[in-house]
Amino acid sequence: MQISPRLAALHRLTFCGLVAAPVALSIFVSPPVFAHKGEKKSFGQLEADTKNFAHAKSAVVKINAPLPNFAAPTLDGKGLTKSSFKGKMGLFVLADTQCPCVKAIEGRVSDLAKKYGARGLRVAYVFSMPGEKPLAIARYMQEHQIPFPAILDRDQRILKMLDGRCSSEVYLSDKAGILRYHGRVDDSTFDPKAVKSRDLENAIVALVKNKRVTKNEVPAMGCAILRV
Repeated sequence: MQISPRLAALHRLTFCGLVAAPVALSIFVSPPVFAHKGEKKSFGQLEADTKNFAHAKSAVVKINAPLPNFAAPTLDGKGLTKSSFKGKMGLFVLADTQCPCVKAIEGRVSDLAKKYGARGLRVAYVFSMPGEKPLAIARYMQEHQIPFPAILDRDQRILKMLDGRCSSEVYLSDKAGILRYHGRVDDSTFDPKAVKSRDLENAIVALVKNKRVTKNEVPAMGCAILRV
């Protein structure tokens, strides 16, 4: 099923109330840094940008079981497979260049990568929104200084493998490739100072300590991803 760019754009407006402004793109990606150089919107402004959210409470396929084998193209042309995460904790972030929820959590995801990278955490963004062009994804990753691989999930194989529903959902596998956590980053998407439950970090800490993730699924909130 082919989704026209016009329909995809209409879908974003319906669920997110957003209009993207054109920006110049440099094709040369600068060295990875974690400072946010993208839009200067406050968390409150990002929240105001969004009219309706999809609340994802979809059960992950075979939680606490191994991820199936997969291979996916990436923006840098190298690609990622299940073996790319061998011996690593894999964190998959469903992303959309227009979703304010993704913009709101990106700093926290980067902080977790810095904090736990040496302990084996590897992050990948997954772009599954129909009609989203690689050029737009490249521009987004460049402007927001996001140093992680970007999976171009145009056929939505990764989205369907994970049974994903909305942008900003995260999926965490352990070093054996077993899916251990699915849901939100924390309980305060648009106000990091108000966070009381750091669900994703708690799951990462449990895996680092070789303990069971006791809270392994928490509903996520984000822009609904239209299935094709």
